[in-house]
Amino acid sequence: MNRSNTISAVPPPNRTPKATPTTTTLVPTNSVTTKDGATVRARIDPTLPVSDVVRQLCLNVKAPDHPALYALRDEQDELVTDENLRKKIKDKANLRCVTSRECLYFC
Repeated sequence: MNRSNTISAVPPPNRTPKATPTTTTLVPTNSVTTKDGATVRARIDPTLPVSDVVRQLCLNVKAPDHPALYALRDEQDELVTDENLRKKIKDKANLRCVTSRECLYFC
């Protein structure tokens, strides 16, 4: 057997493996304004459903009501949905966390 044709996944003992550069995807940061007028910076995972994003925001800002009573809207009052969340995050859109009454008013 010819040794020059063998492939090994283990480097020779006198050589150290080269570090492979890791690519990290930076999640854009969005500004979210709460119904109290406070603005928080949020890194939103685009793979999550909007309901999970709203729930996490409500927990972090200690919202008094149940997260199901809140929704996200952008500056043009467009409702943030699972379908357009990724675009809103990518565009770094300023978002508002609104109550269900406001959501019903704008819908």
